[in-house]
Amino acid sequence: MQNKSEDEKLLNYLTGDEIKIKLAKVSEAENYALKNRYRHQRKTMDYAEKKRMPIDESKVKDLLRNQHIFRDKMNSEVGTYQKLQDNPQMENGVLTYLNEAAYGEMKDLIRDVGIKNDEIPFHNLQSIRKLRDNHIHSSDGNFHYLMNALFTPVDMTDHE
Repeated sequence: MQNKSEDEKLLNYLTGDEIKIKLAKVSEAENYALKNRYRHQRKTMDYAEKKRMPIDESKVKDLLRNQHIFRDKMNSEVGTYQKLQDNPQMENGVLTYLNEAAYGEMKDLIRDVGIKNDEIPFHNLQSIRKLRDNHIHSSDGNFHYLMNALFTPVDMTDHE
């Protein structure tokens, strides 16, 4: 009995209009996409500047071959965070912040991992306090402003 119902289903599937309906829908969707592509090409892309167009598929190999050049241009011309990622002081700063802000179980975990105040090579609070203790006068902290100052030349010009 089960074979008979399967045979009937197969016969209905082969002789029914379900396949024609599915194929018609697929064909209609393809024709609609083709029409829209043609319309987009004629209305927009024919008037677009060719130098501002996306990269052609044939140039992908060149992009991959010269990716170091493109990466360098992206990092130098577009504002990215790559300099911060390449800076080891950033990681040390994050570790210092984590070490100084942690308390309780997190502080115990940090000690277990081996992060200690003296082992982080960054300006943490202890090193700043040591520098302040080394000052002879109260104004010694302002000396770095003098070192970094730009003075106007004697002839009052800013540029060469």
